Amino acid sequence: MVTYNMEIKNAGLVLTNLLTAIHSMVADEYLYVSRTTSEERSNHPAVPSSLSAFGIKEWPLPDILSVLGIRSLTFNSMHNLEALSRLDTVAPVTASEKQIEEFFKKDEVITELRSVFANCRIIAFDDWAAVSGASALWDGLLTNVIKPLGKTDMEFIFYLGDPVKKFSFEVDEALDIISAFSTYGKATFALDENEAINLWMILNGVEASTEVAGQFTSNLKKKYFSIFRTMNIARLLVYSANDAVLYADDEQFVLSRKKVDRYMDIAPDARQNFIAGFAIGLLMRLDMAHCIALGLIVFGCCGELKSRPEQKDLISYIEGWILDLQKPESIQLYQD
Repeated sequence: MVTYNMEIKNAGLVLTNLLTAIHSMVADEYLYVSRTTSEERSNHPAVPSSLSAFGIKEWPLPDILSVLGIRSLTFNSMHNLEALSRLDTVAPVTASEKQIEEFFKKDEVITELRSVFANCRIIAFDDWAAVSGASALWDGLLTNVIKPLGKTDMEFIFYLGDPVKKFSFEVDEALDIISAFSTYGKATFALDENEAINLWMILNGVEASTEVAGQFTSNLKKKYFSIFRTMNIARLLVYSANDAVLYADDEQFVLSRKKVDRYMDIAPDARQNFIAGFAIGLLMRLDMAHCIALGLIVFGCCGELKSRPEQKDLISYIEGWILDLQKPESIQLYQD
């Protein structure tokens, strides 16, 4: 049985290692497909942008995948998306949930999706609570597309979003579906602190009016661990304004975050930018502490620059974070 055993990671060492990794990073064989960010939409780019800091090609996400509740895909190699993009013209963007479900059961749609996911390494999903009919769509994707491929080496990244307005049975169903993806790869389930508290309350029948955060501040991490144990997933990631906490079978740790303005955490592109960095860490086969740190670095850089960072921007951001760690309030973390 997995037991609770929280470790405090030395963020300075993790960041120093990443400086070396970024200098030697070569990833030009990969393709990252994601929806355009708000900055890119405002500039109306004529051609797809590139993650220049990593040499990874980037292309816009076909609308049909957005309807399916997918935030981004990372491919092992370049992939022709023309056939899938042609389905955008018939994708039922504004249809009812039932019509959308029926659309994704069509043979020609399933065939094209299988072609795409056969070459796909990492799949990042939108917030479950914000996607209309997400449970049915993702269950259909798993059953009709991913399962028949016979792959077991994929990485899945899920966000719950705020579950407060959902029925408890809907939340239970969502967690079961997310867990089912683990049969075909490794599932990472990510929550911010408020989402994690709300989810714990739902799972434990705690009334919404109860001040859980105030009552269990010193014990919250154990509450999150109980969420991890209720699911069949590789990793649970919970982050607050101060740190990111990972729960996995083989390790549990807390990594202090670089302080950022609140608006960056709640920005429309915040999670997409984090996933971009986190996915690159997965491609490079970095350990989880480095993957999370790289996600936070790309998130932070994009938030400050409001554009795609170059390698020099990432390096500057890391060096600034290392300097922050040397301040007295940060040093205290490693003395506790």
